[in-house]
Amino acid sequence: MAYDEAGRGPAVIFLHGAFLDRHTWDLQMPALAGSHRAVRYDIRPFGESSLPEQPYKTTDDLLALMDALKIERAHLVGHSFGGGVAIDFALEHPTRVASLTLVNSGVTGATLPADEQKEAMQVFMAARESEASAVQAWLTLSLWSASRSRPEVMKAIERATASSAARFRMAAPPFAPIMPPAIGRLGEIRAATLVVSGDRDTPGNRANSETVAKGIAGARLVVIPGADHAIPIGWARELNEALLGFLKTTANPA
Repeated sequence: MAYDEAGRGPAVIFLHGAFLDRHTWDLQMPALAGSHRAVRYDIRPFGESSLPEQPYKTTDDLLALMDALKIERAHLVGHSFGGGVAIDFALEHPTRVASLTLVNSGVTGATLPADEQKEAMQVFMAARESEASAVQAWLTLSLWSASRSRPEVMKAIERATASSAARFRMAAPPFAPIMPPAIGRLGEIRAATLVVSGDRDTPGNRANSETVAKGIAGARLVVIPGADHAIPIGWARELNEALLGFLKTTANPA
């Protein structure tokens, strides 16, 4: 698995979304490195990390990374699919999680509205033509409705997607989900949790954020006005402010 780290202090591990890579967090790493040990990695099979030949669990990969880096407990910050991985990890390894920050988060077992599923399928249809076509179709998704008027944000999304473009041709996700899925187990999570959403994200994703915030005891929901699904990239100032403020309220991990 490809990863980067910077800084010293309590560990914070960043988990990116599907078909993106660790550069999603380019604007969070320097903001956290002054007070924390900030780690970001490419979740397999995305970015520069490998595509395993056998089924695997994303939570096992995160555990292996923490063990290799000698991180006993960490604050997990997950975006989209990466938020779902963080939730799953908190269920499977609760003693290794100091807190959760879930940004535009997914949750295993949740189903998006039919129109959002149909829109996403157009990306995989485009991948039959070429990887470049898939990336362009990805950039037209309603996920990025607010970002579309900001060329620098769209270029950053495109860069973070380019390294994973070949994965649009996967017949099915190569990783095994946790069972039973997290959607029915949110009440088991005891870690302090911050949920961050944008009021211009898709209805399905906004609903997921609300479900997670309601399902995890004591979770706090922050909605960023005008933000879509690209909060770490396009609304970094607001996210960093909320994240740093939240981390100050949590106990430092060992």
